[in-house]
Amino acid sequence: MKNRRLLSLTLFLSAFAPTILLSQNLKMKSVRIWDSEKSNFSGFLDLEVVQGKIISIKEGTVVPHPKYLLPGFCDASVTIGSNGRGGKTSRDELSTYLLGYLAAGFSHIESVGDPTLVPLQNEITKSKWISPILTQSQKPALYEELSAGEGGLYTSGLVLSFDSKRNRHLPIFLKEAENRGFSQTELFAKRREGEEKGYLPVAYTFADKTSWEDALDTGYAVIFHPMPEGTNLYRAQKRDFLWAPMLSVLYLQSLRANPEQWKAEVSLWSDLHSVFGSRWKDALAVNAEEEEGTVFPANSFSEYQATFQTEAEIKRNLLFASGAGHWGLFPGQAAIVEIRLWESLLTKPKERKLDPVANRPGFWASLFGSFSQNLVPTNADPDSLPQIRREIIQTLTWKTCSYLGADHGGRIRTGGPAHFSIHNENPLKRASGIFPIESMVLGGKLVYTPKPTKEGTAK
Repeated sequence: MKNRRLLSLTLFLSAFAPTILLSQNLKMKSVRIWDSEKSNFSGFLDLEVVQGKIISIKEGTVVPHPKYLLPGFCDASVTIGSNGRGGKTSRDELSTYLLGYLAAGFSHIESVGDPTLVPLQNEITKSKWISPILTQSQKPALYEELSAGEGGLYTSGLVLSFDSKRNRHLPIFLKEAENRGFSQTELFAKRREGEEKGYLPVAYTFADKTSWEDALDTGYAVIFHPMPEGTNLYRAQKRDFLWAPMLSVLYLQSLRANPEQWKAEVSLWSDLHSVFGSRWKDALAVNAEEEEGTVFPANSFSEYQATFQTEAEIKRNLLFASGAGHWGLFPGQAAIVEIRLWESLLTKPKERKLDPVANRPGFWASLFGSFSQNLVPTNADPDSLPQIRREIIQTLTWKTCSYLGADHGGRIRTGGPAHFSIHNENPLKRASGIFPIESMVLGGKLVYTPKPTKEGTAK
């Protein structure tokens, strides 16, 4: 009888305060759920979860301040073994690093570049760590004349060997060395070979123009890293490939020269991500020298932001990858940096007329005519902003989750697993609205909720 009363109390409380939920069985009353088909939130619905599965979604009662539910986000490229400070993640840090993804609403992440996740998976089980659902790409292929780095994380050349414990994604690093790299003939042949064996070859271009064009010319369906200015694109190609721009990697490098802007950004990331605010915000010095052996060019970030804006049509092809593990990019916080860049750069500013007296271009024209290190606020047509945010949510959920093969498919649906973040207000209302989250549910179980402090709350 006592247990029955406790269960009833838990279910009753969960309808009003999901943050205290500790059971895999829950009922949520009068919530608004992200509808992937309509790219918008539903009306008021009642949701019931039993043993980690959503068993029913029914019409609910209208209430003045509902909770908003977004499907668990998916991240297509992280390196768990890199700690964002230029070093390796220690065992003592791992549980916090895994929590960092959950604190930003991520249910699924894909590791690229880690030697193997088997020891980590074993440690998660042994230590009962809370973790997003992990998957790992095949070992990346690297041009044989390039250094494989300490630990030999990469295969040498395009001799394809597959590990059944990893997923079907086959990263190929196209970085050149003294104008030497994979030939287009070899790239095309290995792409076909991988596809015929059921794998998906993925091109990592490291923002190099030649590598980008090689990837396009040889038919790669998925490309990572920023697109350089002047890359030769055709309309058909724009429809036929997915692009994970990873702008934040270069943006963070550009902030090294601007300590004041870095300080402002760190403050904002701390407000939007409680784990970053409590653990990592003081971990970096912006005057640090460039890390040795970096694979990214020293080009100004302005080139890549301009190309990203120019190729506005390509946003329909976006795939999400935060690049967490690169310098300055920590779990969850890296996603906040990338999403803020997307929204700022994809938002169309209001049209500004010429000054009739001075015959000068308006504010936005002058601003974008020369690059400013500051991330430009989204002072834009308010009707356009929600549409951009809807597209970003779709990319974070069903587009990238479909790429990862996530079990929920980036959706909240009857019969599917209960992976979702809970929000106190409509995430479409404001810039960076999908962060912070009020709590995170994975497999029907509460896996994250921020402490009752100012950290992680909306300002």
